[in-house]
This record gives sequence, C-alpha cells and structure tokens, in this order.
Amino acid sequence: MKAVPKERRRTVQLVSLSESASSPTKEPKLTQDIPGLFLNLRDILLQKTLNQDEIDMNISRCAESIRIKCLELTTLTQPTEIFDVLLATLKIYINQILSIDQCRYIFSNQAFLETFSSLLSIKETLHLESIYENNPDYARTTFYRSFDLLSSPTIIDFLNGKYPDEFSPHISKICCLIIGYIWLIIQYIVIRKDDLQNQVPIIRLLLEYIDRKKQYWNETEMHDTLIYIIGFICTLANETMSVPSMIEAKCSDYILKWISMEDLELEFQRLSLHILHNIARHEKGVDALNSSNCINILKGFQQRVIKPNQDNNDALFAEIQLVYCMTLSLVSEPRENQEDLNSLRKILDQLMQAAVDCGQSVNNKSNGFHVSEPIVVLTKLCIHDDILKYVLTESSVENLKAKSRLQFFCELLFKFRGALASDNELDQLSLTALFNIIWSISFHTEYIEELKSNSKFLITVKSLANDDGEDWVDQYVPKNMASIPKAANGILWNLDENNPARAARTVTVPSESKPLEKDINMPDRMRVMISYAHADSEFCHRLVDALQKDTRLQIWVDFEYCHTEDLWEEIALAIEESKVIIFLMSKDYQDSKSCRQEVMYTKDSQKKRFIPVYIKKEFVATGWLGVRIVGPQYIRFEKRSFDDTAKELIKLIIEDETQQESDKNKQTDQSAKPSPPIDNKPVDNTDNQIKPTENNDVNSVQTPLKKPIEQWKRKDITQWFYDNRIHKELADLYDFQCGTDLLLYGQCLRPDWQTEYQAISERYEQKYKKKLYRDQFVILVGAIHRLQPSNSKLCNIS
Repeated sequence: MKAVPKERRRTVQLVSLSESASSPTKEPKLTQDIPGLFLNLRDILLQKTLNQDEIDMNISRCAESIRIKCLELTTLTQPTEIFDVLLATLKIYINQILSIDQCRYIFSNQAFLETFSSLLSIKETLHLESIYENNPDYARTTFYRSFDLLSSPTIIDFLNGKYPDEFSPHISKICCLIIGYIWLIIQYIVIRKDDLQNQVPIIRLLLEYIDRKKQYWNETEMHDTLIYIIGFICTLANETMSVPSMIEAKCSDYILKWISMEDLELEFQRLSLHILHNIARHEKGVDALNSSNCINILKGFQQRVIKPNQDNNDALFAEIQLVYCMTLSLVSEPRENQEDLNSLRKILDQLMQAAVDCGQSVNNKSNGFHVSEPIVVLTKLCIHDDILKYVLTESSVENLKAKSRLQFFCELLFKFRGALASDNELDQLSLTALFNIIWSISFHTEYIEELKSNSKFLITVKSLANDDGEDWVDQYVPKNMASIPKAANGILWNLDENNPARAARTVTVPSESKPLEKDINMPDRMRVMISYAHADSEFCHRLVDALQKDTRLQIWVDFEYCHTEDLWEEIALAIEESKVIIFLMSKDYQDSKSCRQEVMYTKDSQKKRFIPVYIKKEFVATGWLGVRIVGPQYIRFEKRSFDDTAKELIKLIIEDETQQESDKNKQTDQSAKPSPPIDNKPVDNTDNQIKPTENNDVNSVQTPLKKPIEQWKRKDITQWFYDNRIHKELADLYDFQCGTDLLLYGQCLRPDWQTEYQAISERYEQKYKKKLYRDQFVILVGAIHRLQPSNSKLCNIS
C-alpha cells in the first residue's frame, strides 16, 4: 500500500475543528460535535503505520462516541440541520478518513463498519420530502452538494476499480447512499439547461462502472448496486433538459451497446430501453442515436426479444413492447403512405391505449408511465394526416370513457388547464402536447364542427391564446411543438374563431393598392412574402439578403415585419397584400403546423400565386404539402451554386409573371368555351393546343371514347390529347403508338409523378427552349389517371 503523501499529512494537521470540539471552556453544539469526533478519529488513524493496521482502544473509544452522538443527532427538531451535519460529516469520512491508505484493513473490519452504519442510517429518520417541496432553493443547494460528494476522489477510485474487493461493498453502499440523496431531490427541483454540465465526468464514470460490472448482474450484492445506479441514470435521462449532458457522457453509446447484446438479462435491457426512450425525447438525443445506427439496433432487439414474446401476456413484455414502440416512433420518420401506416397500426393502438389509461387515472400515471410520454409521441406522429385519422377513427382502445377519441383529447386538455399556474413541468409538457395534437386535428374539416360545438373547449382555448407564459417552467419542448399561445391561436384561426372578420376577408382578394410598411415610397416594387420554418431561418436570412439586392422586389418576412403579439393577423395580411408567396420547403416546413396554415391560406383561401422552393436537394414534398404545391414551377437549391439559383428564382418571380397571367387567361377563355357538339366540326385550336388529324370526320371526334383504350391507334391518341386540352408542344414530345402505351405510362406516373415531371421538364426545355410549367404537366397527369382500361391484365407492370 502506498504511503500518505506529506502534503496530505500537512494539510490534514492544519485543520483545527477538532480542537474546538474538545474545548473545555465551552460546551460544543451537537452539530459541531460529530464532525469534531470524525476529525479526532482521522488524527488517530494518521498515527498508524502499515504494521499497526488494527483497531486499538483509542479507535474503539472514538468510534463508540461517534455512534452515541449519531443517536443524539436524531433528537434535533430541524431536519435540515441534521441533514447538513450528515453531509458535512460524510464529506470528512469519505475524503479525509477513507483516503488513508495504511488503514484499509481497519476499514474492512466488520465492527468498524457497523459503527459507521449509524451515520449512514441517519437519513432514514428524516422526512426531507416536505422540506424539498416547500424549499426548492435548499433542495437545489443539496443537489449540488450531493453531486460534489459523489465526485470525491475516494468514490472515483472505487468506480475506477482501484479499491480491494473486501472493502468495495462499504464504498458501494456509500456511493448508493449519495445517489439516493440525488435521486430523491430530482423529484422536487426543475433541471435547467446545463445543470448537469459539470457532472458529465462522474456520470460517464457511473456508465463505465455499469459496463465493466454488467456480467456480474446475477450476483446479489452487485445486482443491487447495478440496478440502483442504472435506475439513477434512467432518472437523470428522464429530465429531458439533461439529455445533452447525458449524450456528452456517452450515455447513448453505452445504451445502444447494451441493447444489442444477446447475453444480458432482460431486466437490464428493460432499464436500458427506458433510458433509450428518455434520450429520444430530445432532438439532440435523436441525432446522437441515429448517428449510431439506433433504428437497426432497435429492430434487431425486436426480432430477438419482442417478437418471440409477442403473445406473452406478462406485464414485463407489455411494458418492453410499449417503450420500444415509443422509442422507435421518436427516432424514425414515418412516411405518408399506406404501407407505412399499416406497419404503425399496432404501435398507434398501444400509444392510444397508454394515453387513455394514464389520462383517465387520478394521478395521470399508469403502469409506470406519465400521460405526457405517449401523447408527446402522438404529437409527432399526428403531423401526418393518415396517421391522425387512424388515431381518431380506427385505433383499438379499450375502456374509453369519452364518447369519441377527439372528445378524450379535449377532456384531457381541460384536466391540464391549470398547468401554467403550477411548476410541474410534466403537466405543462402535457398541456403543450395536447394543444399541438388538437391544432393538427383542426386542419381537417370533418372535425371542425365537433370542436366548434364544444363551448367549454372554445373557452379554454381562448383563455390561453394570449397567455404570456410568465409562469412556465424552464423546460424542453420538442421542436415539432409550438408554444401553447401559438397553437391556441392556430386552432382558433382554423375554426374561424380568432377573428370575426376573417371569413369575410378570405372570399375576395384584397386590392393591390394597399402598401406594405416599407413600400410607401416605391409602390412599383413587387411584393413578395417568404414563408419558412424557423428551423430553416439561417437559409431564409441568406435568401432574403440575396433577393433584397434586386430593387424590383420588396420582401416581407416575419423577422423584419412582425412587431405585435397578433402574429397570425400580420402573416395573413402579408399574404393578402403580396403578389407572390415563396414557400421554403423542407422536412421541417412540411412538419410545421404554422407553415401548413400559411400554405392553406395562400392557396385555398386567397388563391395567390406561389413558388415552391426546395432548400434541400434530397427533400420531396408529400402528404398535405405535396398535394397543395401541384402546378407552379418550382426552384430547387443545392443542385447549382446558391447565387445562380437565387438569380433563377428572381427571374421566375419577375419575368415569368406575364407568362403565368397569360396562361391563366388562356385557360379561363378555353374553359368558358363550350365543348364541340358531336354533329359539328371541332373548333379552331389555339397555338398551344394540338389539332386533330385533318381527315377526321364528324364522328371521329368521339371514336376514342367508344372503343376500348387497348384498341386505340396513334390517331386516337392524338384526338385524346386534343379533347383533354393538353398543350401541343407537350403532346408532340411523346410518341405513344397505342392506347396500352398510355396505360403503362399512367402506372409509371402513379408512385411519383413529380420525379417524371422533372425528367420531362428537361426534355421540354431542351426541345422548345422554354419552361414547362407544372400546371401544364398536371393536365396530362390528370387525364391519364382518368383512363380506365377494359382489361387490367393487359396493363400490369411486374
């Protein structure tokens, strides 16, 4: 054993608290007596040498005095005073006594350990919960003092495996005792951003200790220590604000390693899965997990553990399956197609059942889960329309007391109405998630009347629409969630409840003479509004700078023009006053309910011209966004340089305005003309419309409609192009020889017609030296989709 360094001896001997504890002139206070006795014991032990490593009379007498004083300590009436003494004494015991290397034989003596068990058991006599609850400042101070104890050199040596096996159980007990202090306090304080930043090294050491000892899981003493420490890690990760610190401590790496191992006990992996779910509740956690192949590891866990036990009714497997479903939902991005919905049905059923079980309980908990956990996952998934409709109409739920699933969410909203007046971050998170779920619901017309007829719901939403949030806990809110006031205003807007004048204003396009704020002196500038997701604000700022260099444009963007709390009204007014609206499209844009509101108001209500702009090369719009951007020419960044693409956008904004208006006028004129009657010759064609063949007689106009498509010849296809008013240039671009060619081409278009549009656009521009607008191509797509084969077997593509 190594000798005690001289520096340590010299420092220890300078401490004078033991002298005041033994002063004959003044009776020491009990709160000073116990630390003094420990310092006396330290001095006695320091006199020992390696050859005198045994308990003598002086040590026994001092140890007995400590035991008696510890019993007297419990008679004090102030629990905080007792606990302060306990922490101060424990600090001396850990740092100044247990660090004396030449006395480790003494420390491992059972009689010595039993004496100090009296010190460790004092906390059991205290009832600190009410103190922490009523004095959060004291709880926070104690939280950090306890972490300081956990980071003591002695505990660190133990976690690093530098203590002999015979002495480790005692240090392990002390380590778990300190962890227990922290574990209790976490329930009564709010973990703020960076609160655990300085604790990252000790958290990493705890994870390393678990990883090193996991093979001893079934040994009784080691099992108790491991389950205590891993439970503590799970509790830390449950505080979502702490997740970035947990990632820095390599928690996600260890958890994924443990989840992927086949020889670990199920209980160990159950706790690991809970930690994984807690990490996945933070987007930084999702990024860290996905960069480490999390989804494949989870699916491997499903094949290895969940599927073989899918019919097992044991509560443990039901819990594991639910946590797996929530975690997978948080780290993966569901696509909006039927195949993906089919794979999610069971997960959605479990999530809704968990939400109902928790939400209908008195304390909002069931089977170890708080209602916030399943509804936060549902908030993310219900961004997608097909998933939302399944949850509301088809999900399998038992024991639902509300008359509908929508009514259940509304009643749950009423239950958490007072969350902002409390400091309970889980209640506030639940309220935020519920507002976001109902906001997603309010975009669908089939649910609007049910929401509008619920007067209690409307009163609740209106009362929170202007809440300033002064009482909000400093908590983490996932980026896919809007604040409560923003979501509340969004709901009211969708229900036509936010502004009584809105309905009247949406039916007509306002006069172009009304200027924007900065357009007074230059009325000829074209007004352009930019709609974007705030996650893409950096790109938006860069684009605004590029567009503002063109003096023909006046750009409206919320970070320059929104100066009041009535954000929706300002954005709506900007849409109404702008000549063109630019949608900066990305995954975040598609997932944003705010952006959805802006797109719907632009296209559905105001019928404004808009330009879809893809800011990411790999993104493809689907779902509600894909449906609404059909028609106009789009711009895609990242294919060429930023500056070149910005110039292309400016050209499309300004130079193609005349072309767009011309096309609209031509379409209006053509739609006003009656279809040619069967007993007359076809009317003359405009330049951009294909002519039928000259030798067609009166009856040949209708011939393609009277015979099976599979029998169409080239002249029938030419007539079909004419009948459907497809532009001549576009018709000439194709070389279909028979009707079957059209049907096969239609099957190619169905999965992703937008990709085909890009390819045809390039061919079109190369041949005719001008752009093919999407609305021209959509006419062809729609006409082909309306074709009905007489025998589908002729047109199957294998």
